[in-house]
Amino acid sequence: MLYSEPPGIGPGIALNGGKILTIDKTTDGKAVTAGSPYAEEWVQRLEPCAPDALHVALVGSKDAAALWHPCVYDDPQSPVAIAGDGCVCWQTFHDPVTWMPVAANHFRTVSGNHENWRYHTCSPLGFPDGERLASLIIDGGQIWIRNQDGTLHFLPEAYGAGYGTGYGGGGPTELARMIEKIVQQDGYDITPGTASGMPDRKILAWVSSPAAKHRQELSLDQLKRLRRTGMIT
Repeated sequence: MLYSEPPGIGPGIALNGGKILTIDKTTDGKAVTAGSPYAEEWVQRLEPCAPDALHVALVGSKDAAALWHPCVYDDPQSPVAIAGDGCVCWQTFHDPVTWMPVAANHFRTVSGNHENWRYHTCSPLGFPDGERLASLIIDGGQIWIRNQDGTLHFLPEAYGAGYGTGYGGGGPTELARMIEKIVQQDGYDITPGTASGMPDRKILAWVSSPAAKHRQELSLDQLKRLRRTGMIT
């Protein structure tokens, strides 16, 4: 587990569990998303920063040295450049909202036939007291939330307990537990890993169904309706 203490922001947040977002497109050496408006929104707010111990912990000892090498777009002779055109560099960022560390791995084949960025970060274990969920977002394999001021976050998750939709199994069960907790606490408690037993059967049935698989943003009122009726509309 890592602990981040945001300078000048107040108490930090505990971080746990790995997150990887793969961005399969670039424009003039800058990563842009191809498909998810939520991933694009999150990537666009990241701020470049110098590597630190949190970034080293994200990438591991094997790739740690590469955090300090420039991208091929900045230096064709960089130690992580391949034949002056390909690249396997790492770029470091932080999320200015949560101060989470982010390390982006740039993979580019020689001539650029294949190119993507993989953003590695951590899932938060929770948010400061008083912050309230406004909506929960299902975005393919990624689950996001918005708080009441509109800020986008990853849905907090416990280590080894990720979320899923559209099938029977552990991922939908974890998400159903979290939705039940959010509803019970009126959107104020978004801390994972504290529930036990099976979640509400109506929530679990919907989360496990094909209806939960497509991209959608559900308000807190819709989540409450889901618990009451088993439906979001």
